[in-house]
Amino acid sequence: MGSWLRRIFFGALLMLALGVTGRAGVTLDLPVFAGGYGTAFYEETARQFEALRPGVKINLYGDPRIDDKVRVRIIAGNYPDATNAPYVPWPTVIRAGRVLDLKPWLDGPNWEGDARWRDTFQPGALDSWRVDEHVCGLPFTYSCWTIFYNKALFREHGWSEPHTWDEFFSLCEKIHAAGLAPLSLPGTSWLYPDAFLRAAYHNLAGETDWRALNNLAPGARLDPRYMRSAELLQRIMQQDVLPGWEGETHTGAELAFLQGRAAMTVSGSWLVNEMKGKMPADFELGAMNFPVFPDGTADPTTIQTGADCFFVFATGDARRERLTVDFLRFLTSRARAEAFVRFTDSPVAVRGVPDAAYSVRMRDTAAMIARAKAAFNMPQVMMQPPAVRQALIGGSQLLTTGQITPRQFAERLEAAAATDRMHAAAPDRVQMNHPLAGGALLGALGVIVSWALWRRWRRRALPAPAADHESYLGRLRAPVALGFVGPAFLLYAVLVLLPGAVSFTWAFTNWDGIGPRSWAGWFNFKWLLFESDPFWFALGNNLYLVAVPTLIVVPVSLLLAALIHRGVWGARTFRVVLLFPNLLGGIAATLLWMSAYEPHGGLVNTALVALGRALHCDWLRSFADFPWLAQDHLYAALIPIYIWLSCGFNLILYLAAMEGIDPQLYEAAELDGAPAWRQFFTITLPLIWEMLAISAVFIVIGGLNAFEMIWLLTSQDPAAGVHTLGTLLVATMFKDFAIGRATAIAVVMFALVFAASAAILRLLKREAVEN
Repeated sequence: MGSWLRRIFFGALLMLALGVTGRAGVTLDLPVFAGGYGTAFYEETARQFEALRPGVKINLYGDPRIDDKVRVRIIAGNYPDATNAPYVPWPTVIRAGRVLDLKPWLDGPNWEGDARWRDTFQPGALDSWRVDEHVCGLPFTYSCWTIFYNKALFREHGWSEPHTWDEFFSLCEKIHAAGLAPLSLPGTSWLYPDAFLRAAYHNLAGETDWRALNNLAPGARLDPRYMRSAELLQRIMQQDVLPGWEGETHTGAELAFLQGRAAMTVSGSWLVNEMKGKMPADFELGAMNFPVFPDGTADPTTIQTGADCFFVFATGDARRERLTVDFLRFLTSRARAEAFVRFTDSPVAVRGVPDAAYSVRMRDTAAMIARAKAAFNMPQVMMQPPAVRQALIGGSQLLTTGQITPRQFAERLEAAAATDRMHAAAPDRVQMNHPLAGGALLGALGVIVSWALWRRWRRRALPAPAADHESYLGRLRAPVALGFVGPAFLLYAVLVLLPGAVSFTWAFTNWDGIGPRSWAGWFNFKWLLFESDPFWFALGNNLYLVAVPTLIVVPVSLLLAALIHRGVWGARTFRVVLLFPNLLGGIAATLLWMSAYEPHGGLVNTALVALGRALHCDWLRSFADFPWLAQDHLYAALIPIYIWLSCGFNLILYLAAMEGIDPQLYEAAELDGAPAWRQFFTITLPLIWEMLAISAVFIVIGGLNAFEMIWLLTSQDPAAGVHTLGTLLVATMFKDFAIGRATAIAVVMFALVFAASAAILRLLKREAVEN
């Protein structure tokens, strides 16, 4: 009787909402993630809902980078009504009380009115974002992590699905014997290989200890069962994965599987929709659950899931919240759930979708979900605290490449979890991990600033040189000068200087972008300089990108500019060809090189191997399947990109300076018998020295501000060892919501760019005078 009363109560609330809506229209704001499934289905659902609820409009829009826009809106306090943006730091937003608890609504009726809303979801689906018994995220898509396999290949060789890990490794040996790689997995997206670790540990430990692991329980990662799971992951990656996986993207790994280079791959149930148009028409796709241990405690049918959840923001407007929840009820109705399955060929978190709605390729996944007696969710694995997340990403790379043992991997993660617990207990404490490096950096910046101030004071102390002549217009009066400069300076001050000064003060606060700010003093700077390992990794990588490209780009650009200036054959064509990469922009160029660096069939490896065969060079032939984008090789792989992008721009600078040199100087040198190389060093180089200084400053600024190349080449989730200051800033700001700490990184970057640019200009200017 109580349940029926609750349904009547919630029905009355919804009728009240509809009555209010009828009197005054309302527009709901719903940004959605347009990743694997697009936005067409959600837009169709919104239009149908508008037809059922006159007076309600749904402003639904989305793109694959909607997370960035939602994060900015959250920081600005301009909340949408709901969103399914997956990579917003939801734990921070939830703790701040900005997300509506859906538990009371779930106790009410579903859209059809024939069941409690919560009972219409798949097992475990509502646990994705259950925080302190509050249900904060409403699941819709149901991503089941699966081992996909080639059915035709299995049938041809008589292979069968393994049920235990011993059977799995026996199967891998048979696949090796057939001349194939058992698995194709990406190395640049750690979540895919980590699926083996998650599945193995949950099977061994069970649901209770799985939750303890994600809640950072002391000692959870030193559990022998966790190390046993890590050992299994290491064995798979070291022995049974297609060579070159370290630098493979998730799309490349899936394509390698579809092209028959490997018998299996691991992905979510979005694979069929994601590979639409790329999967051969006759490809027989099979799906199986992860194997289990004989001594495992979890049910063997347990599946590993992740749902794209909708989060309703607690805006304080009860009417908008009710209507937003009502739209989500309609979205999760049986009719719309079936329509989604037919539209995307992907599972949903709602029960009752008939098997006929799935394509043949998805029937195995649908059957596996139907058989499952339990499920465990992994969305919060991606939302671990920053220290643990960085340790997991970097540690996984070292573990899977065999650079550390499973015990060392577990110890790294446990140390990171202990550090996070320490900061939770003592937020103002700083561990002095880098006292010498932090002191040296402060000292170097202090010396540069002192030297610049001393030079400025010395210049002012000297008598001002007399003007050689005065303009016939006379000196420009202050009011006239203000009339020319004032409007532009006012705009610059309002749009740049004032926001910069305000944000500079954020570096001295603790702020998550949502709640109130609190004064932190110098804590953020002390934490960066003396405790943070990622900061020092990032700074070292930035210095590499300053020094190495400079040593290559400047000489190469000078040589090319000198040859074109001398009128080498094809000079005009060379100008256009060498400048072309600058027309693409950094992002487009990076995506081109990402494709070129593919281990299997990428342009770079293919060309090197072909050249090796032509020259009978074993060293060049060894680049077959070489993982350029692996963490160990990533920065070496950046050098060709920098040369390709930077040479054209610097060549134009140098060439413009060279064409301003009086030709009579070269004629006189030729009359004196000076060869071309001597003319270059005695005439050309001294006269373009100022341009060299300017180009050096540009390279320094570019190296210290490096961002998009690293961000894209690491699938927007770089490990601590490959961060730059720019990527660390963005991750700290928009993934961790540590606004004060991110602003402190920006201040340090500003200080480094200012000091380095001033030092280079001073040094090169002094040398120019001496020459």
